[in-house]
Amino acid sequence: MKRILAVILTALCFAGMFSSCSSDDPVVLFFAMEEPAGSFDPQIVSDDTASVVVRNCFEGLLRKDENGSVINGVAKDYKLSSDLLTYTFYLREDAQWHLTSNAKERLEGKIPENFDLSVTAYDFQFALRRAADPATNAPFSYMLYNIENAPEILAGEKAPEELGVRVIDRFTLEIKLSVPQSNFPEILTEPIAMPCNETFFKACSGRYGTLIAFSLSNGPFYLSRFDDTSYRINKAADYVGESVAVPDYVWLYVVRNRQSLVEILETDDYSGAVIEEDIYSLLKVSKKMTVTETRGFVKGFIMNISDSVLSEEYIRKAVSAATDGEAVAKNLGKPYYNSLIPESAADSSIVSHPEAYSEEKAAIYLKNGLEKLEMKSIDISVLCEKSDEDAVRRVMQQWQRILGISVNFTVKAVEKAELERSVSAGNFQIALYNYSAPSDSIYEFFGSFTKNSPYNFTGFTGQGMEELLGKLYSGDESNFRSVYSSVESKLSSASLVIPVSTESSYFVCTKDVKDVIWFSGKDKLYFHKATNES
Repeated sequence: MKRILAVILTALCFAGMFSSCSSDDPVVLFFAMEEPAGSFDPQIVSDDTASVVVRNCFEGLLRKDENGSVINGVAKDYKLSSDLLTYTFYLREDAQWHLTSNAKERLEGKIPENFDLSVTAYDFQFALRRAADPATNAPFSYMLYNIENAPEILAGEKAPEELGVRVIDRFTLEIKLSVPQSNFPEILTEPIAMPCNETFFKACSGRYGTLIAFSLSNGPFYLSRFDDTSYRINKAADYVGESVAVPDYVWLYVVRNRQSLVEILETDDYSGAVIEEDIYSLLKVSKKMTVTETRGFVKGFIMNISDSVLSEEYIRKAVSAATDGEAVAKNLGKPYYNSLIPESAADSSIVSHPEAYSEEKAAIYLKNGLEKLEMKSIDISVLCEKSDEDAVRRVMQQWQRILGISVNFTVKAVEKAELERSVSAGNFQIALYNYSAPSDSIYEFFGSFTKNSPYNFTGFTGQGMEELLGKLYSGDESNFRSVYSSVESKLSSASLVIPVSTESSYFVCTKDVKDVIWFSGKDKLYFHKATNES
């Protein structure tokens, strides 16, 4: 199983602004993001920009160092029982919440004057109960599946208070699992496991994480200001953990226009950005830049099973069997790739490929699908980027030849931003689309096909996926391979995706700022160690 990729990167602050900085001048970074942030509530955060803010402004029981190794966070130590089921965490007694003056003013009378700023075991218990509560609709709740009683709570069969998380005293927390899980400490570094103060949360009256006044953080930074296109996190002077921030400020700016993003990277106007292959192809890479690449994307035809036609598996199988993926990749000018799992997350020794190209099988699947739908003909629209339209029209000619007049295919070519909006909204039937793993973790990739995941681009209901993921998390290496294969086979046989090629993502930045930590994925940037040498 692949290790999580962690890269220490370099970047430069705003062009010329600190060309004659003294040691007393502030360290400031400027990073470009592709989308505005939604909620800053760690238990429900789902977009990349808000996730970057949360990862830098909160600290869990544990966190990761620059090598991807799990280290202490709010917990100063922990022990694991001999049966590998019970974790006992011993919290630092000096960990503090950062309560902004804005929050004090806005919530006056709703939080006590002597509001306790200590981060305690109760904050983690409340957070994990919230995350497991189906009413929260936490997109990454599947990560908690192996905590005792979590499956029943997520199914609405037990109360959140029955979750296997117990406060022993203010600074001692016990978490009990139903089965051993080797990567459980890693899960506790994720946003879903960040603490949440119950008193503050309730004072926000349903608006927690929506404004600075309704935000409370405990990490090396805090959110100091934001609007629709920019976000600033400041060094938290009251943070006393092991990850004290070096930068005084980090700005995140939303840059939606591809050409604008290329220009600001080429002119050193920003420190850096995580970009995809289409943007990277436009970039003139200079010696002033550092580029780090990971093969994190699959380009393929994705099928929306929420659609009345594509909900029929035989129809999806018919289209899949009628697709010569190697020919499509050639028409796109890309290397052929026929696994639905991105290279960065895949175990190359365990591969289950989607439906093989077979004109004979395609015709049989179509006949069965039409019979089950009780229809004589169907209409299918294919959504794609304008740059891919020619390749899509070629494959549609092949589909039409193999599947005949019972299927009427049409193509709609749009700009990339519209394609992404349509896929995100589920407003498509079939789309030629670049998708990625949320990280290099195979657990997160498989988890993206569960019911609440924001990465569930096909509308797959995740039937049985939580249980399979629970088994995958169990820590039994001998069992891992068979369960991995079962999960991959389940997804492949459902014909959710017809993979045709693989693409890269890149961290592009300038050289004068060092030690920004990047784990593969647009949302996994950590700034606390970054220094500026300009």
